[in-house]
Amino acid sequence: MQFLFFNIVLKLIFMKYLLLLFSVSFYGQVLHHQMLSSQGTTTEIANKVIVSQTIGQQSIVGNSTKGAVVMQGFQQSLWNSYITQNDKTAITAQTYPNPFSDIVNFQFSEALSGELSIYVFDVSGRLVFKNSQNIEASVFSIDLSKLTRSEYLVQLKNKRITYYTKIIKL
Repeated sequence: MQFLFFNIVLKLIFMKYLLLLFSVSFYGQVLHHQMLSSQGTTTEIANKVIVSQTIGQQSIVGNSTKGAVVMQGFQQSLWNSYITQNDKTAITAQTYPNPFSDIVNFQFSEALSGELSIYVFDVSGRLVFKNSQNIEASVFSIDLSKLTRSEYLVQLKNKRITYYTKIIKL
């Protein structure tokens, strides 16, 4: 009888801790997937350090020609709003290969002529590459081998189009 009582008590203690273990881990998951977010500020302090702040999930520290750039929080991007502007133009484009290693190609639905301006921005919105070339074709290739491995926003501007796309450098 004593053994049976001891066995029941042991099972109850085990179940209590098991229940506690599961409830804590589920509660932690709920808290983990919730996110606070608000608009922050960007400030350049006296020694040329740029500080950008929001409340959120990730932190990034990078470098630029102006000095250190410190970003804290979840930096919400406007890239998608730029990319959706492509739907309003009659000329469509494809970017390939994406992700790329050194050279990325842009193929337009119609041949473009004249000067094409290329702007490449990093995840912080800094201009990291700028070039202008004359184009007389529907396919345009550009060597971006000097860029570091990251995600970039590309803007291609011509008298007929302004095209945005996201590219990933491997």
